[in-house]
Amino acid sequence: MNQPRINQSALAAAEALLGVSASTSLSEIRVAYRLQLLRTHPDVSSEVDASERTIELTRAYLLLISTKGKEQTRTEVRSSVEARVVEDRPERLGIHLLDDLTLCVDAPADETLMLLIEMANNLGEIRYLDPSAGLIELVIEFIEEPTSSVLLSLQGRATGCTEVFCSVEPLSGGVSPPSDAVARLLLRTLRALQVNE
Repeated sequence: MNQPRINQSALAAAEALLGVSASTSLSEIRVAYRLQLLRTHPDVSSEVDASERTIELTRAYLLLISTKGKEQTRTEVRSSVEARVVEDRPERLGIHLLDDLTLCVDAPADETLMLLIEMANNLGEIRYLDPSAGLIELVIEFIEEPTSSVLLSLQGRATGCTEVFCSVEPLSGGVSPPSDAVARLLLRTLRALQVNE
């Protein structure tokens, strides 16, 4: 069976949009996408075309990771991991619960924010984002629970850990889902994102 041919001009345009090259690794593409998203997402950009630019950026990202995923060999993956270890950057971040409502991510606040944005896009819709204040509000539609606003507040610590406090409010009245259950959902989602990278 013949594989569909990849449009090389579309690939080149996607690379240019993300500011990467043909030799860029999957992890570097993800970082470039996250950094661009912090500038172009409609929740942080006041530009009229912010939504369109974010859609283009996401399409470019999806094209590149699907192409790279097919091309990248085990050797390239191994060398990418080894390079990250040499840079003293762990392959996976430590993420755990400090208490029923607070997550701890073993990363600086800016890196934690990018991870939380990706998590939020997997769980629901970002309603408010203020990177300078360390705030993210997302709306999640729960099964058998009311649709709720989940506010995440980030606080960097001198230890290198970023604490993420979680509060939950129902949007349509009634009783909100238990905040500790929502915090555990966030924890599982963040860990799953790391496994899938």
